[in-house]
Amino acid sequence: MDMKTFGYLYYKARGYGQLEIIKEAEISEEEYEFFEKNLGDVLAEIESVRPQAENAGADFVRLTRYIYERESDQALGVPRPDAVKVKPGEIVSLPAIGKITMPEITLHKAMEQRRSLREYSDKPLTQDELSFILWASSWARDFRSNERMEITLRNVPSAGARHPLETYLDIRRVEGIKPGLYYYHPIKHCLVLLDNSPEKADQIFEGCMRQGMVAGAAVNIILSAVPYRTVWRYGQRGYRYLYLDAGHVGQNIHLAAEAVDAGACMIGAYLDEAMDDALNLNAAEEFVIYIASIGKKS
Repeated sequence: MDMKTFGYLYYKARGYGQLEIIKEAEISEEEYEFFEKNLGDVLAEIESVRPQAENAGADFVRLTRYIYERESDQALGVPRPDAVKVKPGEIVSLPAIGKITMPEITLHKAMEQRRSLREYSDKPLTQDELSFILWASSWARDFRSNERMEITLRNVPSAGARHPLETYLDIRRVEGIKPGLYYYHPIKHCLVLLDNSPEKADQIFEGCMRQGMVAGAAVNIILSAVPYRTVWRYGQRGYRYLYLDAGHVGQNIHLAAEAVDAGACMIGAYLDEAMDDALNLNAAEEFVIYIASIGKKS
């Protein structure tokens, strides 16, 4: 779903008239007529689901209470899920964790000066700096696997060490790495090139609702959630933990960015369908949950 389609549906479903929709969604009369002709079923589905959505937040909290839970798949002996979703593609090496230069800034200083930064200089991140940010937020310092359980241990907490988040990078300015969409392998500490077309960068910018910091960032870190990795152990309550885990990662991204004289802005406002499409995700199994734009300070 692109911004024009979203805009039409958003304003149409809220009762806006034709001229208002054309203005607010920034579409032409021809595009409006096209949407009118082809999106009737989508609008009907939105209207049918909207009553459920009105209480979705409260229902989510209520229905994930322990009182309603059943035995988890883990307790029932269902085979465990993998700890990492490996992606095929060209491998791009990163500086080894043990050899990167670690920043000397104090934790007190990083926390004190942390702000959401939305404007960046044109200076690229170095590969050492990118590796440090990934070390702080996504790198797996240990990997344990057997028939019953498979886990990674990282520098962020996660319920049951399930670590249900995967890390993708929309690289725009990193020394020695060509722009493109990459997957980060947390065990091997390397990147896997997924798509380096300019159209992919534009698709991500659109999916992030054309927010300027996304276009201006040196790198946009896109976190996805693989819910079953946590649900397997905790049942439906595991969905709560997805968002807690994403918050842990987001704060470490912020602090790590400060440590390398960069800044970050965490993004929760994005088009779910568009971002899942950009990463070629099946949203029932994996979906975008959080995004961080990162760039050097002016």
